Amino acid sequence: MAVKRRGSGGGARKAERPAAPRASDDRSKRLLDLVVLLLGARSPVSFRELRAQFRAYRTENEEAGLRAFERDKVELLELGVPVRYVTPEDDDTFEEAGYVVDLRRYRLPELAFTPDEVAALVLASSMARAAHGTTYAEVVDLAVKKLAFDAPPAPDTPGTPVRQREPVLVHFPRPADAERLAERLALIEQAVVSRKRLTLDYVAASGKSARREVDPYGLAYRQGVWLVVGHCRLREDVRSFRLDRIAGLEVAPRPRSPDFQRPAEFDLRRYASRSPWTFELGAAVAIELELHPPATAVGAEDFGDGARREPIAGGPALLVQFESSNLDYVVSRVLASKGAIVVRSPAALARRVRDELDSILALYA
Repeated sequence: MAVKRRGSGGGARKAERPAAPRASDDRSKRLLDLVVLLLGARSPVSFRELRAQFRAYRTENEEAGLRAFERDKVELLELGVPVRYVTPEDDDTFEEAGYVVDLRRYRLPELAFTPDEVAALVLASSMARAAHGTTYAEVVDLAVKKLAFDAPPAPDTPGTPVRQREPVLVHFPRPADAERLAERLALIEQAVVSRKRLTLDYVAASGKSARREVDPYGLAYRQGVWLVVGHCRLREDVRSFRLDRIAGLEVAPRPRSPDFQRPAEFDLRRYASRSPWTFELGAAVAIELELHPPATAVGAEDFGDGARREPIAGGPALLVQFESSNLDYVVSRVLASKGAIVVRSPAALARRVRDELDSILALYA
């Protein structure tokens, strides 16, 4: 895969002077220092002491400095840091009035999970961990280790029977090109934020490669696949492109100069919640599926605007006729139904299902 940035320019660059810290950076550091100071203090901290510690509060007019501190205090309260002013009348253990962090409200209560709750959390976290191209795997691993550390020990009372649990194997498949996928994802995410045009060498489901210029509106993760959703300048319409089919990627130059405006009415959730039956991943194919019990409820899913549903004579089965280009998904649903979904046409799709079954039989023979 080729990943590069255009317009980098040539020739020697002049030495750049480090940028001065921004005011927001200064304030963020001050808020953090303020929290550390209040947490480390054994007694309330008066504004006089705070004024001596922080330059932002040492104004010529003391009232102006106090207003600056009050603004910082409000922001800390909004962030969940319970700063409050106490006096000796409120608490006779203090000799002087001042500001403290209420530790009773600042610290979260201790959580205790039952073994079943821990199992449910581990199962739910596996979905985030399996998302390719993100750092969720590392975060989930750390969280699961904490859950295992806090899990209650097995009973050691003599005579108490210990139920032996069957071992559970959880497999998280990782694509061979996970590193390249992560690099691609980071570049596209930055392009979405900066509104920079992308040039893609995109491999369609048919295997043909085409060059596309796309204005990326957002990223969506569905059915184990990352999609970049944006305006395709070739089709002059909004399209979704699978990241694992992007062979080459170029980001337009001048990152501080946006190349497009995202439409005000655009809603990424509409594309993120689209039914996989309707994904546009190549040339659409006319499909007929027989839905037998217990898979007849699948007929209520979204197969697209032109889908037709009609009962099959002689029973509760249902015939669904629609067009789809997401054939991998169709095959996976047929296999998962364990015979309840039957491919009536096309014959090529039925052969794909049989080939998959033959491969499974050969693997577990």
